[in-house]
Amino acid sequence: MSEALKDRVLTTQRRIRPGHAEALTLREGEYLQIVDVDGKQVADFVAFGLEDAAEHGSTTVSRSANDNVMLVQGKQFWSNRRRPMLDVVEDTVGRHDMMYACCDPIRYEKLGSPGHANCREALAEALADFGVTPDAVPSPVNWFMNVGIKQRGELDIREPLSTAGDYVLVKALMPMRVAVSACPQDLVKTNGMKPTDIVLRVYR
Repeated sequence: MSEALKDRVLTTQRRIRPGHAEALTLREGEYLQIVDVDGKQVADFVAFGLEDAAEHGSTTVSRSANDNVMLVQGKQFWSNRRRPMLDVVEDTVGRHDMMYACCDPIRYEKLGSPGHANCREALAEALADFGVTPDAVPSPVNWFMNVGIKQRGELDIREPLSTAGDYVLVKALMPMRVAVSACPQDLVKTNGMKPTDIVLRVYR
């Protein structure tokens, strides 16, 4: 049981199937728990300022502000305006990715699977009421994605280290609209070759 959630009230719970996404509104001070139900499943995450959607979560700024290529417990997710958006309060895995773009139609065409479900379109669909198009989906935080960085900077996609029930818990530092997808990638090791569900829980 999460220590940070002992006195919190669960207000929302959503289950996401691979290839789909859910959008949620977070108020300042609320917690979002992202749960890997069966293990080895990546969750793509994006965030936008609720008061001004031109402000969005930035993996580039987050890497710079944290001096770290990953988000881990004790670090923050920053916006393109260099403001902290989220605190990473708890993390039972400690291995996530902020290097890879979300999968999209062109990625699957190059892998020989045109028409494959993908995170970019799923996130845009979930955020359509917020005016976000596929082209406006920023680079995501890929929770639970395991990417190795080799000596000359090459990236190596490996099976996630997460097991059933692992989670990350983040605290909103401003009002925001977030979206999370359960990555449907089944052609490389991103999800251990077997995409499964992600669960979202919001606490106040």
